[in-house]
Amino acid sequence: MNWDAISAIAEILSAVAVVASLAYVGKQVAQNTSVMRVGAASETLEKDFDLTSPILESAELADVWSKGDHRLDQLGEADRTRLIFFERRALMLWHHNYHLRNQGLFPDAHWHNQNWIIQNIGKRQSCREAWRLFRDSFEISFQEYIQGQFSSADNKTD
Repeated sequence: MNWDAISAIAEILSAVAVVASLAYVGKQVAQNTSVMRVGAASETLEKDFDLTSPILESAELADVWSKGDHRLDQLGEADRTRLIFFERRALMLWHHNYHLRNQGLFPDAHWHNQNWIIQNIGKRQSCREAWRLFRDSFEISFQEYIQGQFSSADNKTD
């Protein structure tokens, strides 16, 4: 028996095993990424629902929220503070989604939807006030992203 031939066959089998292992790991990573995307989408939907459901369930909060559009000065101090912190929750959701997007876990359709929401909800006086108060708590790249969305909203004609 030729030891060189056996060694060559063993090397070929080792190379095939390495390639098969890499293919398997690649498939597992792709499946894991898909699962993470589904989880991120579900989490975002749940957070969005949690954010908006109080307005749907409370006429009082709905009234406060509607005044936050262009009549923030008509709210008492307590309601104004409640509304600013409510808007902060939206900023935190947008920030969360921004990071999911940067990690490749936030699909284009959801990103388009988020941009539309920021551009429309971001026109609200209370949202701009919350942004003014809390902007510096976010990293510069997110600040630039939100400012870009607000600028797009300001440049659109209704």
